[in-house]
Amino acid sequence: MLETSEEIPTAEYVFRVMRALGERRILEHVQGVLVGRPKAWEFDKQRTRDEKEAYRTTQRDTILKAVRTYNEDIPIVQNLNFGHTDPQIPMPYGNRVRIDVQGKKVWADF
Repeated sequence: MLETSEEIPTAEYVFRVMRALGERRILEHVQGVLVGRPKAWEFDKQRTRDEKEAYRTTQRDTILKAVRTYNEDIPIVQNLNFGHTDPQIPMPYGNRVRIDVQGKKVWADF
């Protein structure tokens, strides 16, 4: 599970972080990636609706590109409501998560 953060990082920064996970072979060993919906504004970083959507799209594309560089097979589920989102769903760090790719469902053990 990962999310960008309230700091509204650039796509380049996110790619470098994901590349570091790939270069350390972490992305080879995970069975799937869950990504929280990117926060696209902060009080000191106001954006229009179109700017927010463009930011989120760029973040999603960046994560997809980086993960696929190191692992072409694992499921990647993006735009989930955990992390710095509103609404916010708590996620069970350390517990099991199951991804049903065909059914487009995610189950988490709490």
